[in-house]
Amino acid sequence: MLKLLARLTETIISNLFPSAEDRADMYLPARYLSMSLVLMAVGIIAAVFAVLVPEKLLAIAVAVFCLGMGIAEFLCWKNQTIRVLTEDTFEYSTFLGNKKVYRFSDIVGFRRNKDSTTMFVADGKVHMESGAMLSERLIDRLNEQFGADDDDDDIFDEADEADEAVEPAEE
Repeated sequence: MLKLLARLTETIISNLFPSAEDRADMYLPARYLSMSLVLMAVGIIAAVFAVLVPEKLLAIAVAVFCLGMGIAEFLCWKNQTIRVLTEDTFEYSTFLGNKKVYRFSDIVGFRRNKDSTTMFVADGKVHMESGAMLSERLIDRLNEQFGADDDDDDIFDEADEADEAVEPAEE
């Protein structure tokens, strides 16, 4: 039932905001927003239920959990982005909206996990959800940084094995 509500909300949101690609070179798709809205709605319903029912503990726990997860997922959808600024630099925004500019040459490696990819840069980490949408410009620049010379060597084109660590090519 929740998946159906999330899918319906995603369809409505996608039609209301068709130019999501223009947000950034890496962004989270509308399904993250739709799931956050469904979670927040369930949380609100559980909170109302907690007020009306004598046995409140479970309803309060569900309300707190769903509202917390819904807000966190909304923040991820809204804030977690990568924007390519120049051929050499990109801006990463965390789910809390903290922004930092990195150079592509600062990337020292990356690790693919089951649910995300973490790029290690000189003084931090850049987190990309596995469901994130990447622009061709960002994919090309990342593949160039990691020494992919042709389509068969592309690192950020198709899903690789999880928990794989890769270091950039020596220049």
